Amino acid sequence: MSNKYYLTTAIPYANADPHIGFALEILYSDTMARYQRLLGNEVYFLNGTDEHGQKMYKTAKEKGVAVAEYAQQESAKFQNLLDIWNISNDDFIRTTEQRHVERAQKFWEAVATNGDIYKKAYEGLYCVGCESFKTEKDLINGKCPDHNRIPEFLKEENYFFRLSRYQEPLEFLFKERTNFVWPISRHNEMVNLLKSGLDDISISRDKTKLPWGIPVPGDENQVMYVWFDALLNYLTAVGYKSSDDSLFKKWWPATHVVGKDINRFHSLLWPAMLMSAGIEPPKQIAVHGFIYVDNQKMSKSLGNVVDPLELVKRYPLEAVRYFLMREIPFDGDGNFSYKQLIERYNGDLANGLGNLTNRVLTMIEKYSESLVPEVNEIDNGLIIFLTKEVWPEYQKQMAIWRFDQALAAAWKFVAYCDQTISDRQPWTLVKNGKTNEVHTLLYHLAEALRHIAIMIWPVMPETAEKIMTQLGLNVSKELGKPLSELQRWVELTVGNKIEKGEQLFPRLV
Repeated sequence: MSNKYYLTTAIPYANADPHIGFALEILYSDTMARYQRLLGNEVYFLNGTDEHGQKMYKTAKEKGVAVAEYAQQESAKFQNLLDIWNISNDDFIRTTEQRHVERAQKFWEAVATNGDIYKKAYEGLYCVGCESFKTEKDLINGKCPDHNRIPEFLKEENYFFRLSRYQEPLEFLFKERTNFVWPISRHNEMVNLLKSGLDDISISRDKTKLPWGIPVPGDENQVMYVWFDALLNYLTAVGYKSSDDSLFKKWWPATHVVGKDINRFHSLLWPAMLMSAGIEPPKQIAVHGFIYVDNQKMSKSLGNVVDPLELVKRYPLEAVRYFLMREIPFDGDGNFSYKQLIERYNGDLANGLGNLTNRVLTMIEKYSESLVPEVNEIDNGLIIFLTKEVWPEYQKQMAIWRFDQALAAAWKFVAYCDQTISDRQPWTLVKNGKTNEVHTLLYHLAEALRHIAIMIWPVMPETAEKIMTQLGLNVSKELGKPLSELQRWVELTVGNKIEKGEQLFPRLV
């Protein structure tokens, strides 16, 4: 029986076009979603857009566009990115959708019934860029460190969530579940934040100052604070408080993929909100780092913002997906440069995987009439290296979000196969009349390509499927098998016709 795996990305503010940082997050998530499906698990993968809050309202006003119309336009750009980047999401939720609004209000009522919402006058510093209140200790030289601007001073009467009430329950959660936040460095950051104590948090805004938001139940003069509203998408998308809650019962709890800048909201505020509503905390918060461009933070003033849609017009999508997953480690910051992208493409893809695939298929075409040759004995060298070194390392790293290391393991096998060809020299064996030996070697090399295709499928699905098709395999049938079955050796059918086709990765100049 398959396990259920509910996976979400953070939902980006729809007040600016998608950038490479968001594309990286959806790619991390897509890779894990595909890997879980490869394991035979049933997956529900959610994306969406966050469309309320002061930042959206101000941007739309500045552009002279109705905020609802502006939200629709911007949300469509993120949905387009998912399509163009071949992201395998199952749902896309907008926080302006009626299903979200109604269910978010029901969540508010559940928390209020538990006595965790109260109203009081408040004054403080508010960063519109972060959509959050700041204390003096959060600022550097009086400015928000993330947006380099002085926060606004706000004074109004708001509703508050009793976050302080969940100090001890959260401490217990982090103690009992040492991988609740991953990687451990991010987990420890939250533990240290807990030690400084939790304050209650404002969860609404005065409607006269911010009319764009979900109305607070029972108080038409207030709208929900954007973070309180946005986090709820993870519940509302799977039917929380709907007439049919079977989806919610089936999928919750979720694994959330978020950037390190919003770790605190997801790892402290969010589980406390869930506890208040009587809902189980998330399964895990997986926190990734930032992406820099030529070792600099992205900014419009520097002119180094990378548009992910323009990027895949210049370079093949599969190569971009590979580069990001190979080059940017999930558990830390990483660097993007066009120079590195071209080097990875030519080195790993054109000269590596592409060349190996072409060599093997060309030899089968030449020495076995384009048919998968008969296997006369087992090639223990390839099998031992694959089963003892490659697959265990690959699976270990995939499980902990280290896709860069999992791909490194796969490319060790690519290099091993290349070396095997150089050492065994099938062309020399043919000259010496050792046809059976050549056929056995080529069969095993073709089988090695099948295993490589399986390993790269979560990151490079189109390339993996091309290799399988070239090997004469039925792609949908193969990918319908669980990984435990796909990992068996000698699974190719003797006599299958191979389709060499064009080179997978022609060199870039």
